[in-house]
Amino acid sequence: MFFYLFIDTVKNICNKTLTFKFKRKRLLLSEKNKSSKAIGYARATHNEYEYLEEQIKFLKEEGCSLVFSEFISLDEEIKPQLNKAINCLSEGDELVVTKLDRAFSNRNECIRVINKLVNQDVQLRTLSGFFTNKYSPNTSSLVFNILFELNNLDNDCLKERKKENVLKRRLNGNNLGGRPKISPLKESLVIRLRDEGYSYRSIRAQTGIALSTIRRVILDGEGK
Repeated sequence: MFFYLFIDTVKNICNKTLTFKFKRKRLLLSEKNKSSKAIGYARATHNEYEYLEEQIKFLKEEGCSLVFSEFISLDEEIKPQLNKAINCLSEGDELVVTKLDRAFSNRNECIRVINKLVNQDVQLRTLSGFFTNKYSPNTSSLVFNILFELNNLDNDCLKERKKENVLKRRLNGNNLGGRPKISPLKESLVIRLRDEGYSYRSIRAQTGIALSTIRRVILDGEGK
């Protein structure tokens, strides 16, 4: 699925590149009056205020006349502000993001949007170096650039998902890893059973707590 989608998009870009060679050297009067614009899009997870502000700053410095931004999860199927940014684009314009993972959650989604933009004669560009320049004479370089950045997209999305999961677990008060936690009531029960002479294995059988946790609770209790 991804392979065929990618090939169709590359063919589309290549066709746009080839047709450019036959464009007139002089612009029509109506074309001269038309000015292209750069529209920016920034996205951050939950309450990453500084990261979102940083993206907006870079996009404005890059020449974006308008920047759409939002706090939204990477895997949300609909990103309202991204859709608004795309709808504001017209022929000759460009959509600018700091990195591909700000706008897309996977390769297929990225390729679909690129295909849509190219069909509208709109360019996609990132501040990290990715671009879909339909006027590029070096088609092989363009294809390599796309493949390289799509690989980076996968890695960036994986990091983003891990970060979101950690944040969700922290907000929900769940354990983030390391030594397993038990309630104070169970800790008291472990210590009481040990004081009564029960073995570690017997305590595990009665409480269901792992031996390593039982040892830790008892050692911590002895150190107090």
